Amino acid sequence: MKKTYLLLPIFFLASCTSSNDDDTSSNNNGNNTNNDSPVLVTKMVSDGETSTYTYSGSKISQIKNITNGEITLFSYSGDLITQQVTTGLSTSYKTTYSYDGSSRLSKKIYSETSLSSGTTSTVETNYSYLSSNSVKITYTASFTGSSAIRTGSKTATLNADGSLSSWTETASVPNNTGGFHSATGTLQPIVYDTKNIPFKNVTGFLKIIDSEDENGSVHNIISYNHVLNYNNGAGSGEWGIFKSTYEYNNSGYPTKNVKTYYNKTGTGVTNSELITYEYNHL
Repeated sequence: MKKTYLLLPIFFLASCTSSNDDDTSSNNNGNNTNNDSPVLVTKMVSDGETSTYTYSGSKISQIKNITNGEITLFSYSGDLITQQVTTGLSTSYKTTYSYDGSSRLSKKIYSETSLSSGTTSTVETNYSYLSSNSVKITYTASFTGSSAIRTGSKTATLNADGSLSSWTETASVPNNTGGFHSATGTLQPIVYDTKNIPFKNVTGFLKIIDSEDENGSVHNIISYNHVLNYNNGAGSGEWGIFKSTYEYNNSGYPTKNVKTYYNKTGTGVTNSELITYEYNHL
């Protein structure tokens, strides 16, 4: 599964107790220092992979993965992120974003292209706002040369600040025999801390919601539980379950995140990940 920090396109849209959670941020909520320069993450290390971040003002312009050489470039229309393109050694990744008249995300198209074969996988996601706290998210996933198209629909509930809370989901998932699994699932209410996310001040970032890492919140996730069950009698499916424990600086931004992943039942640990952050000041 491809993940590119800042924004993490999660193919097929599938896939924490917080330490020191007292509110130590400053009166300006940790947004700026006395020189009014926004706090921006400049370096992230995730399990040995190092990425650096470049900005034009508070707009993200480039992410460079020092470890594997991938470079991600961003485009804006006004204060809205409209595109990110990642070029790697064997694969290119592209995400485009469209917005409605209220500057809410209305469409996202994510694609992966093999640089050797030219084959492409694409996920198109559309957003329909049912109310101030509810959005319907529908997606279609397709592959070059394949007639098997995956489809799905989520009815998501938003928190008062517009961040993602939970959803219910149905999907039609291609199987190995040429047919499809019907699938149903839920995202349980996300638990957030009260601190600042590393990308809080990146222009346009909070407009993008629908996944664990694109959730529209200024706060960090400490508990996430998403399960999609295939209704095939075999107990198979997809899931993303994790808890995060953070260390924070004096302005309430995380400097370290220990992320622990769990099996489908949430009872067994399958993996863990250490992420560290550096900022332009603090």
